[in-house]
Amino acid sequence: MTAKQTMSLIDAAFHVLDEAGHPIHYAKLTDQILERGIAKSASKTPAASLNAVLAVDIKGKGSSSRFRRVSAGVYGLRAWVAPDTHQAGDSTGHTDDDRRVKVPLFPLYSEVRQLMPAWDGRLRSDITGLHSTFAHLRGTPQEPVDWTSPDEWIPKRLKGSDQTLATAIWSHSKGAVNPRHTYGHWLLVCKYDFMREGPDGSMRVTSRGANFVSQPGGIAEQELDEGEGLVKLLSMVAERGPARPGELVEPWGEYLSRRSAFGKESTIKDTLRRRLRNLVERGFTVRSSTQYTITDSGLAYLNQTGGGDGAGTDELQQLLTLAKAQNTSIRDSIQELLSSMDPIAFEHLVKRVLEAMDYDNVKVTKPSNDGGVDVVADIELGITSVREVVQVKRHKKTIQRKDLDALRGSLHRFDAVRGTIITSGRFSKGTSAAAFERGAAPITLIDGAKLIDLLIEHEIGARKKSIEVLELDPDAFADVGLQDEEGEKGQ
Repeated sequence: MTAKQTMSLIDAAFHVLDEAGHPIHYAKLTDQILERGIAKSASKTPAASLNAVLAVDIKGKGSSSRFRRVSAGVYGLRAWVAPDTHQAGDSTGHTDDDRRVKVPLFPLYSEVRQLMPAWDGRLRSDITGLHSTFAHLRGTPQEPVDWTSPDEWIPKRLKGSDQTLATAIWSHSKGAVNPRHTYGHWLLVCKYDFMREGPDGSMRVTSRGANFVSQPGGIAEQELDEGEGLVKLLSMVAERGPARPGELVEPWGEYLSRRSAFGKESTIKDTLRRRLRNLVERGFTVRSSTQYTITDSGLAYLNQTGGGDGAGTDELQQLLTLAKAQNTSIRDSIQELLSSMDPIAFEHLVKRVLEAMDYDNVKVTKPSNDGGVDVVADIELGITSVREVVQVKRHKKTIQRKDLDALRGSLHRFDAVRGTIITSGRFSKGTSAAAFERGAAPITLIDGAKLIDLLIEHEIGARKKSIEVLELDPDAFADVGLQDEEGEKGQ
């Protein structure tokens, strides 16, 4: 038999990559292998099989593997990387490919892009020196330091090179980046080689860093997203959304246990919060109330990157897309039902929502002489129970300021200290601005979109159904041999 006929799938992958001289997505790599007939696969999904084989090979062999994952689903050869740029493993044998999530104080990419030009050409010692200065100006709980107005504190608290650099950061970012909060940005650019110290001690933007700055969504950003778990987190939001942060803590913590050195609960929650904020700013997720939902742009990005854990499949992405479409359809149906609902029935629906939100003594008022108040309830705030009145408006009109003023004026009639307006429509800008006026009783505003969020969250009129989908765990296949070897050595 010829070498062509006996070549395994993984050897064929090496052969094609070696000839191409550049990274290839596993799906295209599989197509080339099968089209050229240099290997065969009995699998019904040969692309997924090749992806799994490569993931296990990289995980199990580490730096000894012939392959290297460039980004989610995209593979190249380790021989292409210069020896001095290989990432060394630690004393436990883990490489940075295994323990990928490295930046705890994860920043917004827009801020990093504004900071890098301000740092370019600056001495490394000046940048780290400024961070050291801030560390010594922390203040105390009794005498906290206010960092909210850089225009005021930069000339008062900083001197020399510290003041010069802080001023440059503040002015170059046009007031968008507070110099006090840039340590996480610094960790990111250093750990991902976006900037490098030159022979003269100054920091310079690398070619990789230049790609990150000039090409949002480019290869450098995709590699960063995969390395720091943002693609995986986006996949979690897609699978569970709309999802509260609390629902994401457990799966995110499990992911970090495999992909990072982070273990404290506070760190897990903080890394989650910062990355969700990053995804929202980039338009991949949206936050409504306390819930996060993936957007169409986020789904497109998942399809582009492959899902974030190195073993995603096209079928999974199709399921996520279908789930997103189903959720949108259900929300549209709920909106239509709310718009055509009997006004009295709508008030009783709001009563159910409030009860689900742990309000007590919820009562719908009589239709006449209610003073604009439709529902009255009590809510526990700390150790105090307060009365709240709710005005319910089921129509498509925009709620105006006069409606808010009328409700506020009726609070005393019910011994209430605050109020809420719930509508299936929207609020005018003037109404939103007056909701929390200083010195006036607070009025919470819940529009149609937020009401639908609450209905879905508390499963009133909509129920969540779970579908279990198998996900490959290459670690189990790669680690089993290593664990057996370690056990034999210990005997």
